[in-house]
Amino acid sequence: MTAQMKPVEDLILRPERSSRPAPWWRRAIALILKTLIPLAILFVAAKIAWALYLTAPVAEREARPRVPRLVEVVEVMPATRGPLIEAWGEVVAARTLVVRPEVGGTIVALSDRLTPGGLVLAGEELIRLDDREQRFAVIQAEAEIHQIQARISIEDGQQARARRDLERLPGKLTESQRHLVLRAPQMAQLQAELAAAEAERDRALVELSHTVIRAPFDALVIEEQVALGTMLSAGSAPATLIAADRFHVVVAVPVSALDWINPKSGQVLRLTQPGIWPEGSFREGTVEFLTAGLSATGRMAELVVSIDDPLARKPENRGKPRLLLGSFLRAIGEGRVVENAVALDRAYLHDQDTVWLMTPEGRLEVRTVTIAWRGAETVLIGAGLAAGDRVITTPLAVVAPGMAVRLAGNAGEGAQQ
Repeated sequence: MTAQMKPVEDLILRPERSSRPAPWWRRAIALILKTLIPLAILFVAAKIAWALYLTAPVAEREARPRVPRLVEVVEVMPATRGPLIEAWGEVVAARTLVVRPEVGGTIVALSDRLTPGGLVLAGEELIRLDDREQRFAVIQAEAEIHQIQARISIEDGQQARARRDLERLPGKLTESQRHLVLRAPQMAQLQAELAAAEAERDRALVELSHTVIRAPFDALVIEEQVALGTMLSAGSAPATLIAADRFHVVVAVPVSALDWINPKSGQVLRLTQPGIWPEGSFREGTVEFLTAGLSATGRMAELVVSIDDPLARKPENRGKPRLLLGSFLRAIGEGRVVENAVALDRAYLHDQDTVWLMTPEGRLEVRTVTIAWRGAETVLIGAGLAAGDRVITTPLAVVAPGMAVRLAGNAGEGAQQ
């Protein structure tokens, strides 16, 4: 036997090499072993894997509870006031006066306050014209009156002598004859001449008074085109004034708003000028009347609102803002009250006039409401909401009627789905 080791297979199948082939039974045993051993290993492995599969833990899926959406609500209450109607209007003059002299003449005196923007008081002298011609006319008229009065005195003496002569006449005269004898026609003529002379004097006095132009009321000077020495003719327009005791604000409102404002009631509106007047400052005006037509731009109805003491000169208005012509003011007024109506922020109104409500059971309800008034920031709901209803104010990306909701800060409140 040699020192070299033989393989096990050779030891089992062919223990010794010889020239003769191995017996058939040895070859059969070798073939069986080569087939059965791998199959046995595979069978055992499969049994182990199946046992592991059957005994492994199984994860069970549990349904996750849906958490109600977190929302904020506002509890509605009946509106005790009418809707606030907001509009804008322009400040205009309530009265405008164009100064027109009734007589001509040269300007000899001017008021220092007769300048654009100046404030003149009622009765203040604005312009004085050269009045020499008018004074001469007055003197001439008075002289004429004196002459006629002297002639009347002479005629009185003539009538006295005629009455004495009439008493000495023997015969009886008719009434017309007595009228002529007593010189009645002559006296009537003199009386007529006296009346005409007095009228001429009065006319001259009126023209003399017209040489001084005075302000008829407290006014602001808008325009003036005069100077000392200017020759004015009757009917010219040297200056333009506007009344300072009252201004008007022409407020443009939608035609639909006229159902809420009654111009005949003298309704009071609050006027502000945001961004220009100090915060909290306002003036009050009274609705005077509704104009006959619509505005050319916007086709809006126009309300004329009057504001007394626009320049804040009275003691009770000291410190209040002054009004400037041409400025735009925001007018806020309260409309008529609607019974059982609810005021709601317009942001809480959704498509097709619906609101989101939170029911007592913690569910979301989509309810259609009837709008009585639709303002810029607030709507007045006439039907569909009642006192105590909770309107959801939180914006929601997805809304489904009946979905669970809960109030912010109340983790346990709300329905479970």
